[in-house]
Amino acid sequence: MRWIAWFILAYVSLGVQLGLGGYWRVAGAAPGIVLLAVIFIAVNAPRDSALLGCFVMGAMQDLVTQQPMGLYAIAYGLVAMFVVGTQTVVYKRHPLTHFSLGLVAGLMVAAVVLVHGWIHPPGPAIPADGGAAAFPAVRLTPVILFKSALYTAILAPLVLGLLQRLEKIFAFEPQRRRKMASRR
Repeated sequence: MRWIAWFILAYVSLGVQLGLGGYWRVAGAAPGIVLLAVIFIAVNAPRDSALLGCFVMGAMQDLVTQQPMGLYAIAYGLVAMFVVGTQTVVYKRHPLTHFSLGLVAGLMVAAVVLVHGWIHPPGPAIPADGGAAAFPAVRLTPVILFKSALYTAILAPLVLGLLQRLEKIFAFEPQRRRKMASRR
């Protein structure tokens, strides 16, 4: 895998999610553009590269959100482990595969965020100067998380179909070549 192409994909997906996330909200739910990039990397890249790349994409998202560091890194790492395990049994270019992987991955991330919210609920933001809070605590409800997962799944065939056309830029190793290299 070409890491420069991966970094550009991660940077653009984070930028699109941050820049257009507020405009794309439907009933309080925003699509997970970075999650779709994670699915694309996990479906196509070799196992170790996919796990590392997806974990780092989650860490990059943690740096730009108000969630605690490591929340999305763990969630995207778990998604990558699931998707890498399905590499050999799914047809990676089929829209139904894109939809189903988007839905399952969105629900996995929603479950991690929801469980984290139950274990460590966000408290009120307390500013250092004692004034009004600049950023109130963010509480994501299960309904909003489910809507976001469904919204991400609906966008998955379009976005992943476009990314599959750009697959050659990333120089993923074919599955056969990886198996032959591991036998040596």
